[in-house]
Amino acid sequence: MQSVRQAIASRGGLAATFELTHDGFGRGAVRAALEGGHIFRVRQGWYAIPGLTPDEVRAARVGGRLTCHSGLRTMGCWDVGDPDLHVVVDPRSARLRRPDDKWARLSGHSDDVRVHWRVADSPGRLTLPALECFRDAATCLTREQLPVVADSFLHLHPSARTGWQHAAALLGPRASVLRLADGVCESGTETIFFDRFRDLAPRRQVVIPGVGRVDFLLGERLITEVDGSAHHSGPEQFEADRRRDALLSARGFRVLRFSYRQVTSRWFEVEASVRAAIARGDRY
Repeated sequence: MQSVRQAIASRGGLAATFELTHDGFGRGAVRAALEGGHIFRVRQGWYAIPGLTPDEVRAARVGGRLTCHSGLRTMGCWDVGDPDLHVVVDPRSARLRRPDDKWARLSGHSDDVRVHWRVADSPGRLTLPALECFRDAATCLTREQLPVVADSFLHLHPSARTGWQHAAALLGPRASVLRLADGVCESGTETIFFDRFRDLAPRRQVVIPGVGRVDFLLGERLITEVDGSAHHSGPEQFEADRRRDALLSARGFRVLRFSYRQVTSRWFEVEASVRAAIARGDRY
């Protein structure tokens, strides 16, 4: 016979008391599972298994499921830096709780929780499917943020590229920019760079013989490398980057290298550098 933990796991990691009762577990069995640390109480009448992400627990405590970029973040997508918890909740729901306190009521105007009030009949106990998350993200993220998050999703899940254009079109005009995403860029900073320099038609992930792949090639000779937020800047990575730059220079290329902070916070430096190189004719 399955345990209480197994019963909850089979329901996606979260189950209500009445569901456990339906599965044949009485109060004594649930209490024993709680005391043994096999499950924990998320909110009144709801139990979860250990191992959920902090945001999944917080969303369940509110009384909904993760959506928008909060849900996409659990899938490994680019983090836009919004600290708010985005939760989809059925309009008929009531008595929502604070995400970090199962006893405190959620006020109508919470500073750290964004409730998406709508019926979502999609599968998933804790997080909506990706396309549903993008549906809500289209109402929250900016025109630039949305394709960046979508690009990171498609890069992590290449199988989702099949039918992506059609699926994105179903989300309506507010999500039309999703169709710009194709998953070629390997980081959010690369997508930002590419999107802002579309007028220059940069080629992405180009293989240079004897060196390997470079992030962008503009024209025939101008290469730009863009570090992601998780880029390692220790001594070994520093030496590897300089070795690549030297090899590229020896082959006649001009290399510009930009950090995550430059792309996200000091774009004027990046744009001035690239456009000055182009004005000098460094592309050819």
